[in-house]
Amino acid sequence: MSILDLKHISKSHTLQLDQSDCGPSCLLSIIKLYKGNSSLEKIRELSGTTKQGTTMLGLYQAANQLGFNTDGCEADIQSLIDHKEPVILHTLNENKLEHYIVCYRYDEKEGFLIGDPAKGIYSLSKNNLEKLWISKTCLTLKPNENFITKKKEQNKQRKWFINLLKDDYKLIWISILLGIFVAGLGLAMALFSQKLIDNILPSNNINKLISGIILLTILLFARVGISVLRQYFLLRQSKDFNNRINLFFFSSLLHLPKSFFDNRKTGELVSRLNDTQRIQNVIKLLTSSLIIDVLTSIISTIFLFTYSWKLGLICLISIPFYFFLIYRNNKKILCSQKEIMQSSALNESNFINTIQGISTIKIDNKQPLFSKLNQHTFANYQEKIFNLGKINISLSWQSGLANVVFVIGILIYTSILVFEKEIKIGELMAILAVVGSLLPSIANLALITIPINEAKIAFNRMYEFASIEKENEQGVEIFEINSISIQNLSFRFAGKSELFHNVNVKIKKEKLTAIVGESGNGKSTLGQILQRFYDYENGNIIINNQYDLREIQLESYRNILAVIPQEITIFNGTVIDNILVGTESKPEEILNFVREYGFEFYFNQLPQGLTTIVGEEGINLSGGQKQIIALARALYKKPQFLILDEATSAMDRNTENFTIHLLQKVKSECAVLFISHRLNKLKNIADIIYILENKTIAKSGNHEELMLTNNFYSNYWEETIRGK
Repeated sequence: MSILDLKHISKSHTLQLDQSDCGPSCLLSIIKLYKGNSSLEKIRELSGTTKQGTTMLGLYQAANQLGFNTDGCEADIQSLIDHKEPVILHTLNENKLEHYIVCYRYDEKEGFLIGDPAKGIYSLSKNNLEKLWISKTCLTLKPNENFITKKKEQNKQRKWFINLLKDDYKLIWISILLGIFVAGLGLAMALFSQKLIDNILPSNNINKLISGIILLTILLFARVGISVLRQYFLLRQSKDFNNRINLFFFSSLLHLPKSFFDNRKTGELVSRLNDTQRIQNVIKLLTSSLIIDVLTSIISTIFLFTYSWKLGLICLISIPFYFFLIYRNNKKILCSQKEIMQSSALNESNFINTIQGISTIKIDNKQPLFSKLNQHTFANYQEKIFNLGKINISLSWQSGLANVVFVIGILIYTSILVFEKEIKIGELMAILAVVGSLLPSIANLALITIPINEAKIAFNRMYEFASIEKENEQGVEIFEINSISIQNLSFRFAGKSELFHNVNVKIKKEKLTAIVGESGNGKSTLGQILQRFYDYENGNIIINNQYDLREIQLESYRNILAVIPQEITIFNGTVIDNILVGTESKPEEILNFVREYGFEFYFNQLPQGLTTIVGEEGINLSGGQKQIIALARALYKKPQFLILDEATSAMDRNTENFTIHLLQKVKSECAVLFISHRLNKLKNIADIIYILENKTIAKSGNHEELMLTNNFYSNYWEETIRGK
């Protein structure tokens, strides 16, 4: 097989909407073949899969990140036969649409063993495969040392979970010990009933009766007290665990790369954060009712054996039956619980997105459309809950019917024993009382798999996010930036063609550097690369002519970096809160800053000045006011490097002029990068202008130099002059 240029094979291989998971599904099947562990969702993310599918390049990138040595190849049928290892083929399906399949192996008799996400596993002859495999392109995959097997992943998950629980060991063991006492004392009433009927009442001994009642009262009070104490310990453990796992999970999310959040809806993240409660519920269940149910079952069974070995045997036979009822529905329950969690995330995302877009919905009179969408999404969520409920009802009536049959059988059998004088009436009553507590305990033990499965799914969903590789925060600590040199930089999103290549830009302190170009050319992405939100494919970014950007400690770099993005984030609170964003500062310091930089005029126009409540997402502010707050927030950091991405787009002319004047003032203190497609202000403020066009830097220079050649910038000014 000859290796192809991946730029070449990335030009095609998009899939139709109904086949959008075809490529990721093929890769997932190979991962499972090698006993690896991944999810379709993760592969879709790594491969850049959209509703239209992914590219061969996307699969190549995903496979490399998942621990495969991967090559994009051009081959023929004989090469597949000789290769003898699984390969992903780019083919055409029956409708002549682009498609991916897995070729597992070749057999002389059966032909090629094919895995097709649309059809399953089947065999193809050489001729039939030849007809489908027109492109002759494929991916070869072989696991390397970075490949994670399912067993390794499970060990990591187990260690991760045990580490979360280690602070709770003491409380859990106390709860278990108290549970043993509760379970033992639970049989006190059954034993007392037997003694009362068979011994105390027939003897007419009032002293025995009083002594027995007093002893029983003490035991029952002790059981209540121990139960209350145990509930307190469990409640305390629940609080501590929830706080700890919530902090851990949320902190993990905050340290994930920005690219992680680009393809995920807010509702999905909130839903997974709520999964912590499901895990804690099961921990509580395992350390509370499970212990009692286990001990009750053991003690009750021993108790029945002391009366009759036949009764004990009947009890032992019933236990597997209960578990059989549950386990035969285990797969249905597992799938149903997973569907509920996924539907819950979709429902929450839909609700949040709808509320966030309420202005657009209202202005376009789309309330009926979004109401119908919400109805459909919520109905789907409720349908999943209903389906699980039906399974639970089915289990309930089956176990209930088994209970009735078992109790009636025991009643008939013990009644016969009473008639035959083998046991006394009191013993019969005690046996029925024990059976009455035994059967629910057995049923609970069988049904425990349902919440455990739910918690397992929730845990896997949480772990999937928490185990994602965090941002690399290690490196050389820096405190100033004098220059930034972008050298031959290339970048592409997963599975996509290059956004830009061979980009060369120099940014220096005391200079205002501008990057201009049409929307969609990658200007903002370049800015986000400089913020270390995305990693670049080729090239270098050198800081102070000394350090590569990747070598610098992330915290120290972002401490001296300030950004005014296109979409301003305003937090619910006051104007001061949004300028400081948690930075400790004295009132006189913020007031001096506002006066020194000339913000006083703009903030005094607000109802309560700097103490004005801005509302959620800055609902009480105009677009220009948000940008002024963002500018103040950025400059209050005293940055060494300032990035402005369309930072004046919502400002009126006077506010924009103020901002431009301010930038001229601060550029002596820091390097300034101005990203914009609005060119009218750059003439007088930009020391050097770079034109990002046709995926690279087409021209660069100051206003006068750029006006001497035909380019995007000079064309704008010529059109402006003609328009006047």
